[in-house]
Amino acid sequence: MLISLNWLKQYVDIKESIDEIANALTMIGQEVEAIDIQGKDLDNVVIGQIVEFDKHPNSDRLTLLKVDIGEGEPLQIICGAKNHKLNDKVVVAKIGAVLPGNFKIKKSKIRDIESYGMLCSEAELGLAKESEGIIILPEDAPIGKEYREYAGLNDVIFELEITPNRPDCLSHIGIAREIAAYYNRKVKYPMIEITETIESINTMVKVDIEDKERCKRYMGRVIKNVKVQDSPAWLKSRIRAMGLNPINNIVDVTNFVMFEYNQPMHAFDLDKLEGNITIRAAKENEKITTLDGVDRVLKNGELVIADDEKAIAIAGVIGGQNTQIDNDTKNIFVEVAYFTPENIRKTSRELGIFTDSAYRNERGMDIENLSTVMSRAVSLIAEVAGGDILSEVIDKYVEKPKRAEITLNLEKLNKFIGKSLTYEEVGKILTHLDIELKPLGDGTMLLIPPSYRADLTRPADIYEEVIRMYGFDNIEAKIPVMSIESGEENTNFKISRIVREILKEMGLNEVINYSFIPKFTKELFNFGDEIIEIKNPLSEDMAIMRPTLLYSLITNVRDNINRNQTDLKLFEISKTFKNLGAEKDGLAIEDLKIGIILSGREDKNLWNQSKTDYNFYDLKGYLEFLLERLNVTRYSLTRLKNPNFHPGASAEIKIGEDVIGVFGELHPNLVNYFGIKREKLFFAE
Repeated sequence: MLISLNWLKQYVDIKESIDEIANALTMIGQEVEAIDIQGKDLDNVVIGQIVEFDKHPNSDRLTLLKVDIGEGEPLQIICGAKNHKLNDKVVVAKIGAVLPGNFKIKKSKIRDIESYGMLCSEAELGLAKESEGIIILPEDAPIGKEYREYAGLNDVIFELEITPNRPDCLSHIGIAREIAAYYNRKVKYPMIEITETIESINTMVKVDIEDKERCKRYMGRVIKNVKVQDSPAWLKSRIRAMGLNPINNIVDVTNFVMFEYNQPMHAFDLDKLEGNITIRAAKENEKITTLDGVDRVLKNGELVIADDEKAIAIAGVIGGQNTQIDNDTKNIFVEVAYFTPENIRKTSRELGIFTDSAYRNERGMDIENLSTVMSRAVSLIAEVAGGDILSEVIDKYVEKPKRAEITLNLEKLNKFIGKSLTYEEVGKILTHLDIELKPLGDGTMLLIPPSYRADLTRPADIYEEVIRMYGFDNIEAKIPVMSIESGEENTNFKISRIVREILKEMGLNEVINYSFIPKFTKELFNFGDEIIEIKNPLSEDMAIMRPTLLYSLITNVRDNINRNQTDLKLFEISKTFKNLGAEKDGLAIEDLKIGIILSGREDKNLWNQSKTDYNFYDLKGYLEFLLERLNVTRYSLTRLKNPNFHPGASAEIKIGEDVIGVFGELHPNLVNYFGIKREKLFFAE
């Protein structure tokens, strides 16, 4: 995230040095990765005014000018641009200036007449790739003032690494809040003034949220009779500071507000809309040409903004060309909305579109701040583009989230951080973080974090906030007061260790597999409703949590056979997972299980016997040896009825009426399904 120091100073008083601010940001968790000091290439570049305008006597394409830069006699300058006239305010590079690209300005003679400087375009100053003419400034631009100061180009840009849990800090106001809290200062929020017309927005357009699961709030306003043109210098400088090129005053305002408040927004050409606006799922194979000029086919029900005839934007990701703002736009519809982060993340990755809007929306916005953002945007548009703001605001609010409430105990806080902060000290820190505080007595307080801090949900989160703002350097290192006692080994861990040692003594090799298996195994192994499905699996091969070790061990055998390793004795000790069902409120149970699988032939290591194929009795012998070593003697074997096993070569192990295991030859159809030919597999669990 790029943060402009000049921009930041609009919201909080900063008197510290660049290094001090960088250190403060890093100490409170907003790590500074780089610092870029801008404007170094614009020495000797000032504002001037054309006071004499003549044709060059020796060229039809050049003009001979006298330019007042506020330093004695006006400079004689020859210019080849075509977009200037008498009394224009211009940008002048004086003799001695060195422009980007190491272009040095010297006294020169052009067609036998001397020139003492140069009138500059944005491209020549490194502010744009191309320019059609020189920069023409507003009439009130002060003669003689350094252009970098006038245009806000003498800036310092901090590049910050913002952690995923702090989307509010992807903005200048977010970082201003952090600095203000750290230095105990106040945030100066922008003054917002709006003058509305009598005409109501309801006469122009209506909005319907059809997909209420993925769009929780949608706001819209109409501004008529705007004038689309280049943005003023201050707005251009803000946009350029963020690494973007200015487009026009309407689009630049929407980008400005996004970097100011961390709220993506969009402006549509109202006259290009056909009917009303609906937020809905894309129709199958619905087409849209996005602002990047790419023709896209939507196949997965992506959330779109649509009019009565077509999709006009991919919600929260990118707008469509069919309603984009251009120089002929007169009336606009401004959108601010909250789309669920999961939907934006999924759509962005499926379509391969990674915009600033998607980056922010997928991290979660402050749904309660939409009204402020909308007002800020339309007031700025009216300021830079004129127009009439229609009365009333479309505000479709599906679901207002409940703010978190956290109970904080002062004694526990101090014990955690190793300090003895007073109630007043903690209260002051929390108040500067916009956290509401209600005393409950006995050193306990009820805290309600601001809507933009969705990451604060528990006391430990508050501990971190207090430490950040109090300062890690202010907490002395102490040896923890604690007693260490030897504890007993966990029962499951102890049994697993013993079983593992026994199985290795028997010559078995241990394998370790993922706890997730493909969804198709539900039908393949006749799993019932006890399976636990993953809502957002990494892949289709990891869609359910395995209720048995069988699938994992069969695939281990298959993969080894494919590599010409056919004689296998494998085991795994791991957990399996089972859903207890609705009667248990959907709770799950974890069982620690042992899985054993045999394949191929075994070398008996006897002088008079060669390798022999594994059989049912080999597996039975392994299990009997294991149970004997574990002092399990009172068990019985009964016939097993399980479609995954061979009906005539399988059994279950019971202690009393409890089944503690099953074993036998796997059904040939199951083995063949995995592409294992001419091999019998024997499995126990």
